[in-house]
Amino acid sequence: MKQGDEDKLTCGVALCTYNGRAYLAEQLASLLAQERRPDQVVIYDDGSADGSWEFVQEWAQEAPLPVTVHRHPERVGYIKNFEAAVQLLDTDLIFLCDQDDIWLPNKIALMANEFEKHPDLFLLHTNAKLVNAAAQDLGVSLFEALRLSESERQAVLAGNALEILCRRNLVTGATAAFRRRLLDIALPFPASLVHDEWLAIVAAAHGRMSLLDAPTILYRQHANNALGMPLSKWRIWALLSAPPGQFHKRYAARQGELMKQLTKLSAMNAAKAPSFLPEMKKHVEFRSNLPSGNLKRIASIFSEWKSGRYHVFSNGIRSVARDIVNR
Repeated sequence: MKQGDEDKLTCGVALCTYNGRAYLAEQLASLLAQERRPDQVVIYDDGSADGSWEFVQEWAQEAPLPVTVHRHPERVGYIKNFEAAVQLLDTDLIFLCDQDDIWLPNKIALMANEFEKHPDLFLLHTNAKLVNAAAQDLGVSLFEALRLSESERQAVLAGNALEILCRRNLVTGATAAFRRRLLDIALPFPASLVHDEWLAIVAAAHGRMSLLDAPTILYRQHANNALGMPLSKWRIWALLSAPPGQFHKRYAARQGELMKQLTKLSAMNAAKAPSFLPEMKKHVEFRSNLPSGNLKRIASIFSEWKSGRYHVFSNGIRSVARDIVNR
């Protein structure tokens, strides 16, 4: 079944594992409990040593749907692991799946329905309920933890997600699904950008990405998360206690790679708005090379603020405050 047919789109799940045996049974059970079961599941293990590999092999043999399992001989990391897994799916839609979450029963049906209603939709992500290691509700949603603003939400829904994603990533891969043809543009995944944010950027540049406010997973937060949500109430203390310039080094690396990749997309005639790249470059270079002297730094930050670029390419006054203290 291919796109354009009157039948429903086929749905595949790319599940990556690495020492996640403690949570795998619940996650895999939630896949089988879907109102609309996946048509195909690919599980790629990254050299687990806790019994995960043996467990998924046994599960695949007994599962009532097509499942293939694969393993890297040496650990490659979660980005390359997902890159390998998604390429083995031949379904119309690909759902990214972490080993330690629990999918709510309507996840696949809800999201697939959106793709079927909107042929121009390339990638869709959703809200989630944050839970602890024991799957107990933490009383906060993913979008709340991300501090998703109403203006950001409306920009994404209006088809203007690219500018938001140039500032920061809003897409959590565990809640995301995308059309397989997106891989024709997105592969290979850049090493310095997380796979979910890269897929979202390509989708926003090439077509349209969107979001759903409804939660579709229990997003487990625990000590061994590869990536998790910063839930600490002491954000200001963490900011002030960080080594000077630490954030700006990471910022320069991320934004530099992003601009390089957006330039490639522009050359492929895939980017919607390559005209913003020169202004973005000015802002990135400014924030990556802040003056060391306090007075000179504050004066230059004020000048950059007046240009409006802090609002377009960073997080407005919050980024100004970070740059003033150089943290």
